[in-house]
Amino acid sequence: MKNFKKSLQTLGAAALVAGSAFTITAPAVAQNSNVSLSDILRRVQQDSQQMSAEDQRRLQEFRQETAEQQSRMSEARSQLQAAEARGRTLSAEFDENERQLSELSAELETQAGDFGELLGQFRTAAGETMPIIRESLSNYEYGGRAEKLAEVSEARSLPTREDLDALPKAMLQEMIAQSEVKTFTTSVAGAGPEGEVADVELMRVGIFTAATTDDVRFVEVITDTNSEPYLRVLKAQPGGSFASAMRSLINSEPGETVITPIDPSKGDLFAVAGEMPTFEQRIQQGGTVGYVILVLLAIGAAFAIFKIVTLFLMGSAMRRTAKTRKAGTGNPLARVFEAYEQNKHQDLESLELKLDEQILRESPKIERFNDVVKVLAAVAPLLGLLGTVIGMIITFTAITNFGAGDPKLMAGGISVALMTTVLGLVAAIPLLLLHAIASSMARGNQQILDEQAAGLVAERAESNTVTA
Repeated sequence: MKNFKKSLQTLGAAALVAGSAFTITAPAVAQNSNVSLSDILRRVQQDSQQMSAEDQRRLQEFRQETAEQQSRMSEARSQLQAAEARGRTLSAEFDENERQLSELSAELETQAGDFGELLGQFRTAAGETMPIIRESLSNYEYGGRAEKLAEVSEARSLPTREDLDALPKAMLQEMIAQSEVKTFTTSVAGAGPEGEVADVELMRVGIFTAATTDDVRFVEVITDTNSEPYLRVLKAQPGGSFASAMRSLINSEPGETVITPIDPSKGDLFAVAGEMPTFEQRIQQGGTVGYVILVLLAIGAAFAIFKIVTLFLMGSAMRRTAKTRKAGTGNPLARVFEAYEQNKHQDLESLELKLDEQILRESPKIERFNDVVKVLAAVAPLLGLLGTVIGMIITFTAITNFGAGDPKLMAGGISVALMTTVLGLVAAIPLLLLHAIASSMARGNQQILDEQAAGLVAERAESNTVTA
């Protein structure tokens, strides 16, 4: 057994010296004692041969892969050298082309002379004209002009004859469009039933005004630096007179002369006009005090008109009675005649007193409601002054709370102050006029009574004198 172990150690040392790393597994010694050392040695030799063959095969594969890698590396180096050579060739060709281009550019500038300056001015004019046409109402009917001018103004190469003709043609087309009154169809934001973009028919007046033909709504050009200009229906449409005039133009016959509103700002003035408050909105600005003034105006006007009508009818009836001298109860003069008939047999002084008494009874009926109209005419401007004070309080409160930096914060109080003042004057002026008319008519009727009563007394005195 000791000899067997010594043999294994000798074989292991030899294997290590040869450079082949392998593991020797001692064959299991069969329990059968008939296995000899010769068999074990034979088996170890067989294993050693197999391992040597495997090592040779692996070494051969490694050498083969190394050769292939060296071949591929040589091929890659050849390709790199070829690419570097081509790069040097192309770089030289690029430098030569740059040199030729510089020479040709210099030659072009030399030969162009004044044409280069003219070309620069042409491109400048195209660049200045492009935004004007781009934001024009006619651009939505004659499209493509702004894009062509932008292309010409930004081009680096020499313009062609077509490019040179683009600027004068665009300007001429714009001048012609200024004198046109035409209808065309285009997309307009806010023209749909729900405020969406819709294709509608527009009536264009020059390059200044455009409105939809179906419901007469004015449109404006919206310019935004982040997007292309587009048409949009004005959020606040101007007053009815503008729409009525535009509707007349839309419904007019060819050759008919029609007065049409023109907005040189292409919608800005119409937008401002649309934002102006209506009559109802101005009344609302007056607040509670304004509504009180209007109620007083209505009451005073009703009393005044009623009084004027009744005094007119009363005066007409008294003039007819003055001609007929018929006593009765239909009007004040008839009742004065009735008092005369009842007291004509009394002495002159008593008769005069009876007539004066009857006139005094009729005077309140004639003067009725005149004082009411007079008081309302005096109260209306006082209420206007009250509203002015309230508006000033609102304004100064806004200034105290928010400062005077934003005028819109003070607009509410100022509106209350001004509108109540206006409403107070509007109520007082007609009420004073109506009161003056009613008072004049009342004095006229009163004068008729005095004249007729004085006439009756004078006739009685004359008759007494004749009898005496």
